[in-house]
Amino acid sequence: MKAGKYTVDAQGHNGKFMLTVTVDGDRIEDVKVAEGETAGISDAALKRIPEAIVKGQTLNVDVVSGASLTSRGILDGVGQAIEMAGGDAEEFKQRPKYQEAESESGEVTVDVAVVGAGGAGFTAAVRSLQNGLKVALLEKAPTVGGNTMRSGGFLNAADPEWQNKFPALPGENVTLEQMMEVKKDEIAPEYREDFKEMQKQIKDYLDSGKDYLFDSVLFHRLQTYLGGKRVDLKGNEIYSDYSLAKTLTDHALESVKWLASVGVDFNMSAVTMPVGALWRRAHKPVESDGFGYIKALKKYYDEHGGQTFTDAKVTDLLLEDGRVVGMKTEKLTVHAKAVILTAGGYSANTKMLQKYNTYWDDIPDNMKTTNAPYITGDGINLGLQAGATLVGMGFTQMMPVADPKTGEYNTGLQVPPADFVMVNQKGDRFVNEYAGRDTLAKAAIANGGLFYLIADETIKNSAYNTDENKIKQEIASGQLYKADTLEELAEQIKVDPDHLLASIKKYNQYVDQGDDPEFHKSVFDHRVENGPFYATPRQPAMHHTMGGLKIDAAAHILNEAGEKIAGLYCAGENAGGVHAGNRLGGNALADVFTFGRIAADSAKSELAVDTVSGASH
Repeated sequence: MKAGKYTVDAQGHNGKFMLTVTVDGDRIEDVKVAEGETAGISDAALKRIPEAIVKGQTLNVDVVSGASLTSRGILDGVGQAIEMAGGDAEEFKQRPKYQEAESESGEVTVDVAVVGAGGAGFTAAVRSLQNGLKVALLEKAPTVGGNTMRSGGFLNAADPEWQNKFPALPGENVTLEQMMEVKKDEIAPEYREDFKEMQKQIKDYLDSGKDYLFDSVLFHRLQTYLGGKRVDLKGNEIYSDYSLAKTLTDHALESVKWLASVGVDFNMSAVTMPVGALWRRAHKPVESDGFGYIKALKKYYDEHGGQTFTDAKVTDLLLEDGRVVGMKTEKLTVHAKAVILTAGGYSANTKMLQKYNTYWDDIPDNMKTTNAPYITGDGINLGLQAGATLVGMGFTQMMPVADPKTGEYNTGLQVPPADFVMVNQKGDRFVNEYAGRDTLAKAAIANGGLFYLIADETIKNSAYNTDENKIKQEIASGQLYKADTLEELAEQIKVDPDHLLASIKKYNQYVDQGDDPEFHKSVFDHRVENGPFYATPRQPAMHHTMGGLKIDAAAHILNEAGEKIAGLYCAGENAGGVHAGNRLGGNALADVFTFGRIAADSAKSELAVDTVSGASH
């Protein structure tokens, strides 16, 4: 091959990124990746794949789990550079597979061991460090961050002092008026006192004639309860455990303030709302989406002496006299006085979804997921080893606005639900776009699965997940469509132009009158009128598993008798009972950061005095 540096554009998770390959004779001397790939998600691939190519002098390299698009992009890009240098990329692909050196086995002794390095895991680990404890954080994937890294970053917390500074949107009062019309006897007994007080708060606000954005902790709690109240295919009703819903909503704002104290920079210039949230109360980092949380938590954890072990799948818990005293991976034994399970749900485990499902008519074998591929229920299975009991396992949530090709939901134009305009493959609206996630997903499935989010230039500018460069790339790849007129847009997405024009005309009328007599959407922001126009193809994908290990409000894992399992705690999607039959958009991160802190504090308060760190309690 001709010596030199060769630059190519590689295709990754976040569009194109630049790759520079240095060749000298028959060797690949260096592979450098320029910035531009998805921060956090792709970090392990950006480091490991180039190292493996150079060390092994081969393109026969395993992709990194959770970053397969970036891995393949680097391998394909280096192949292009080899061809540019006059070499044979195919010959490099046929060379022996690169094998990393086997890591040595060992033992570690700590106060607290955390299984799963996503948002809940890092929160529990950081809080444990703050509590003066020695911590080990174990992650089966090659990189940290879990689903929090892939999230949109929305964290629900009622924060009236902040929210009251923003004007109410047209139709938001309708939501409040509808809550006033709910009858007390429709509410579970344990929620009724809160419901009565919440209705008084809403009445006072409506009577005042004020036009600011209303919220309260009780309103958040009752929306969590009512938004999660569901009946399954067998007629069984489920709703949020009161103690868990109360804990979540009472302490969510504390979670926001705690995250800020460890380095998360929140964008306080706007109150945001993801799909299916039912209300504007989400806080969001300035840093890109969920990465903003993981970046700050990891930095704090690393700087304060936390130990992290990646590629470390926990296979067994260690038990002595009914108490959990550690865990084992294939190579590592961790002795601990407390174990916190934060390994996520099981949205990427189709067999497990099908085994427990009692809510969806069908979960097909080819169901896509928004989750990382390693979110397969490991923490739940570990809890069962220790005698834990399960709750709500039949209820899972689909993300209605996922990418039909990849299952992800941060492609295309993701705008606030007040600006959602959904049309089916005929060009007709088919649902109240402001509804809960399961309502939207079921409506989409009934309309053939595939549908489109329609936006104009004004609505496009409200998108929270993109920029002009990414938009251009996604238009080129068919993940997004753009046209100067609605007629041209209809042709591109192969829907009937007359149907699309009629749908948008009626929708604009509903925005003007603040009422949607067809589908009863109650909250609107913008008309669809200022070209160019955009269509984002969407299709439901598995997103969240509400069921999991049964916990109490202090994050103890419970057995079938309702007793605490000594030394074992749980937070995040590993746990069930918080969200019941349907989770509100933005409540997952509130759950993750709130119960992650609580699990750590419970563990600290119950540890023996003579911990390995020497901390006193």
